[in-house]
Amino acid sequence: MTLLSCPVCFGAPSSAMTQSAKWGVLFLLVVVVCVLAGIASVAVVWARRGRALARAEAAAAAQRDGQPQAA
Repeated sequence: MTLLSCPVCFGAPSSAMTQSAKWGVLFLLVVVVCVLAGIASVAVVWARRGRALARAEAAAAAQRDGQPQAA
C-alpha cells in the first residue's frame, strides 16, 4: 500500500489546497488583528474619557471650594 501525503504536507506551492491554506491563515491573521485593534481603540477611548472626567471633577471641586480654576 502506497502512502501519499496531501499537497500541504508534501509542499506543492502551486496547488489549490496550498494556496487555500495560505489564504485561510491570512484571513485568520486579519481577524485577530482587527479584534486586537478594536480592544486597543476601546482602551484609548476609555482612557480619554477618564482623563476628561478627572479634569471635570477637579474643576468642579475647585469651583466648589472657591479656588481659581486651573486650565
